[in-house]
Amino acid sequence: MITQFQVIGLLKEELPKITHDGNFQEIPRAFSSIHAAIYSLSDFTRINLELKHFQTARKCFALAEKIYLEGDIMVQLLIEKVFIDSLVLAKKAKTKNHLAILIPPALQKVYLKHLGPQIPPSHI
Repeated sequence: MITQFQVIGLLKEELPKITHDGNFQEIPRAFSSIHAAIYSLSDFTRINLELKHFQTARKCFALAEKIYLEGDIMVQLLIEKVFIDSLVLAKKAKTKNHLAILIPPALQKVYLKHLGPQIPPSHI
């Protein structure tokens, strides 16, 4: 099980590896808290969606899914409340057509729950 303290180290290690084109500039100094770590992952994913860097975004989703599936309850809640909520906001922007393809199955369920019953799955 990945604890909230291990997530910080995992993201510090994995985020710079995800992209080789320099999109991920630097890990913020405030990256010492689990909240800041998940916000950074969310922002990085959203930016790559907006820039249409879907391969990089897919890697971010895979990392978020791994953290969600292997994380303790605090980690899972943060993925749901921070990462998934940022996707709901991104969906309302201009990235909605690609989200259904990019979101891994474990996160897809949580994502649909956050969208609410008003939007059928075929409209993601």
